[in-house]
Amino acid sequence: MNKFLIYFSIFLLLASPVSAEDTLFTGSVVFNWDEITQEEREESIKQMQVNIFGENLPEKKIKMEDFKTKYKDYLKDKEYKKHYMVAAAGYKEYKDYNISAMYFKKMNSLYIYGLQKKDDPMTIYYYDALGNLRYVDNIKGLYPKFPYFAEQYRRSGTLAGVSYFTSRETQYIFKGNGEFKGVWNQYKFYDKKGKVIMQRSNF
Repeated sequence: MNKFLIYFSIFLLLASPVSAEDTLFTGSVVFNWDEITQEEREESIKQMQVNIFGENLPEKKIKMEDFKTKYKDYLKDKEYKKHYMVAAAGYKEYKDYNISAMYFKKMNSLYIYGLQKKDDPMTIYYYDALGNLRYVDNIKGLYPKFPYFAEQYRRSGTLAGVSYFTSRETQYIFKGNGEFKGVWNQYKFYDKKGKVIMQRSNF
């Protein structure tokens, strides 16, 4: 599932729930971040921040107070040995899940795998090699159509970041405090000034 695999490219960038659950998002399918003026980029960032976080950016870390209660059945993957093995083997699906994996580049060893229930695609659970829950993505909006956004929470319940998807190729990345980190378009990651600061091998 291609949309599921996108999250693993975003995951490394994301070191009370947000307010835009029922907001209708709009976004251009045509990517022109590197062509518009700085003023237009700033205006676009501000509008996305308002859509996602509300009029005022959070002064402290947003926290989902009932995180461990809400996800108590997912804090440990009871079948982690099997899921780890199939993720490491490159499976994209296994039984009731879409599944994928992240690797340490130098050691080429899997350190996090993600599970997305086929009958509940709005949530993705990320586990370490021992099956301990590390992150949860809550997807909101028009998913699997565009646009939509995903909130990523740490096991502590704090918001790690938000990704705003305007197309499969384009995702705007924000920190949990609302700070804009940049935008992926296909293989390139642009900062707020439209400069390419990172590239990836696939998307």
